[in-house]
Amino acid sequence: MNGLTISVRRSACLAVLLLASGLYGCKISVNSDNDNDNADNETPAQQNEGYVPAEDDFQHAYVLATDDAPVETSSFRQTMSLQSSASSVSSVSLTSSTPPGAWTPQQFQQAYNVPASLNGKPAGYGVKVAVITAYHYSNMQNDLNKFAAQYSLNPIKLNIINQAGNITNSNWSLQSNLSVQMINAISPGATVYVIEAKTTNQSDMLTAVTTAVNLGVNIILMPFGISEYAAEGSRAYLFQNSQIVFVAAAGNNGVVNFPATSPDVVAVGGTTPNSGSPLVESAWGETGAGMSVYQPMPSYQVSAVQKANTTAFRSVPDLVFNADPSYGARIYSSIAGGWLGFGGTSVSSTLFAGAVAIANQARRNINKPMLSSSHTSPNSIHKFLYQLVSANAGSNTAAVLNDVVDGHAGGYSTGPGYDIATGLGSLDVEKFAQYMANQ
Repeated sequence: MNGLTISVRRSACLAVLLLASGLYGCKISVNSDNDNDNADNETPAQQNEGYVPAEDDFQHAYVLATDDAPVETSSFRQTMSLQSSASSVSSVSLTSSTPPGAWTPQQFQQAYNVPASLNGKPAGYGVKVAVITAYHYSNMQNDLNKFAAQYSLNPIKLNIINQAGNITNSNWSLQSNLSVQMINAISPGATVYVIEAKTTNQSDMLTAVTTAVNLGVNIILMPFGISEYAAEGSRAYLFQNSQIVFVAAAGNNGVVNFPATSPDVVAVGGTTPNSGSPLVESAWGETGAGMSVYQPMPSYQVSAVQKANTTAFRSVPDLVFNADPSYGARIYSSIAGGWLGFGGTSVSSTLFAGAVAIANQARRNINKPMLSSSHTSPNSIHKFLYQLVSANAGSNTAAVLNDVVDGHAGGYSTGPGYDIATGLGSLDVEKFAQYMANQ
């Protein structure tokens, strides 16, 4: 049944990709007042004559909130508003185009208990994060500055490496804005490199990944994906680095995607927030979830996953965070005319990349080596995460994870502990950092 569902969904996605600009997850929606630059109507082929979008192009993992998206007005919205008048939603003045359901940085910080600083330094201080995106966007820093000023944040000074020249694309400009602004919201002390790939072709995107590796960064964010293919294992060497955590979006179409399926990448899916104080989440129905067709189950998943996974293959996701576009993230984009609401696993994967920066900062403060997503590394973040649900996990580790026990995704239901729909659950970021510092 799940195999048939995967086949049908992949076929539907491919059909849309061939007809449209190729939003990852087959959900295409734009809310912009800028008639001169409509992201849905703009494709790489229109901007770079001679470039033909290929079926093996990576697709970004955001979903734009729309005017007709459901807007929650329950007590949850009130409980997620910070009590301080200086930072509460009611005190933030936004343009009328801002979707009312999207979260501010302060709401993300409160929901997942993100610390503002460690040992007197801003969260993420001293940690290098690389964001992999595509095409060039010249206004990225200015948009980030506008976002930071709106929410009383110190803007990160971006290090932009342009491999695309003058090739631009509105869809990917939005992805770039989303990634850097969410990183700024979670880890404002991080050093951020933005690698702008020449195109979304796998070869160009993975060249950008290699560039990030050569820069010596500690975290590489890949908020994109592609349907699995038989030769994906040939790319495994890219992610086998003992000093880097690779983070990938699980996808927005209910099925698993590469590179999230790699055993050496942390795959991040999505949730729908249900209530706050404390946070309660359910599976976001469109998050990527399921079992790889090609990647064998890694050793770190065996004890935690074998009861839920009916095959001997890698399960995705590992973790989840808010990705429902009905909530999502408030992001500023001048190319789209102002403030927009974003959902999708681009949001959740970026949040986790910021959380890893804070965990690495905590380890760096006590001279411990940086975390790695290579499953053979002694500093494997996967090993440390999955041992939280092992039989011998200490009672003090339980509070690190926020278990998700409601909803379903990819044809799989949630339940206590690990489940395929939401993996290990979401995180209390402060406790996650403390836990990682002790490993």
